[in-house]
Amino acid sequence: MRASTTQIGRVSKRSLYKLLLVLVSLCLLATPALAVESPQAVVQNGADQVLYILRQRPQPSPARVKQIEAVISTYFDFETMARMAVGRRWKSVSPVQQKEFTREYKKLLFATYLGDIERYSNEQIRFFTRSLSPGYALVEGSVYNGGNPIYLDYSLHLKDGNWKVYDVAVSGISLAVNYRDQFNAFLATRSFNDLLAALRQKTDRICRFGRC
Repeated sequence: MRASTTQIGRVSKRSLYKLLLVLVSLCLLATPALAVESPQAVVQNGADQVLYILRQRPQPSPARVKQIEAVISTYFDFETMARMAVGRRWKSVSPVQQKEFTREYKKLLFATYLGDIERYSNEQIRFFTRSLSPGYALVEGSVYNGGNPIYLDYSLHLKDGNWKVYDVAVSGISLAVNYRDQFNAFLATRSFNDLLAALRQKTDRICRFGRC
């Protein structure tokens, strides 16, 4: 009788152990799905964090720039933005040049976006999502400051399981299209190395004013 009780106890513990393993496995499998934010949540959370930093640190400073850059870097896809800005010439550029261009272009976009968002730091921004196609979404933001609304539109795509911003349009003007037109005009008569040099000069000027 005692042996029977012991055997039942062992079976129960073994079953409980298997059940725990199953539960832990299910939790681990479910975690990535739960961690993926919606396109609107990505933009909303990112904008809220940036606006909070701007309100806490109203005066420009290197510390403020680093905080905002850390936030933006988590939900902006600067590699795709750089590739879109160069267009069809991107494939003919060496990986080293691509990396350098992406780094400098990130500084330029960061300063441009920071300037836009700073202007609306005391305003309320409302966001709405439009699905474009599987893996792509447009989050439309409206800033109300007592006059006509100002529109901030974020284009996102699903990359490595997370939604990333690959373009921002301010009042209908796309950053990607605007810079691509400028770069194409430049590259029509000059080389990509010339473009890198000009971009470095521009970002150096921006950085001297503490905006990168």
